Amino acid sequence: MKAADLERRFTNQREAVKAAIELAHESGRNGKPSMVLLQKTKSQFEEVWTYGRDPYPLAALQLPGAAETPVAVQTRDAAAK
Repeated sequence: MKAADLERRFTNQREAVKAAIELAHESGRNGKPSMVLLQKTKSQFEEVWTYGRDPYPLAALQLPGAAETPVAVQTRDAAAK
């Protein structure tokens, strides 16, 4: 997961996306609308969650294909999209 100067590795996709959503949610609450993108290939990203549009807390969230291999997840400001 990368956000600003923060980078962290996770053992599976579900853990990485959950942590990214929590970080993006906090960013949104602080006035910086955010989204979570899942990297599918080197140049292809899938939008997984957006602050203010998608449900929070995470109990209502259904994640696509929970991979069990290590993954990297990035967050970025929604305004940058």
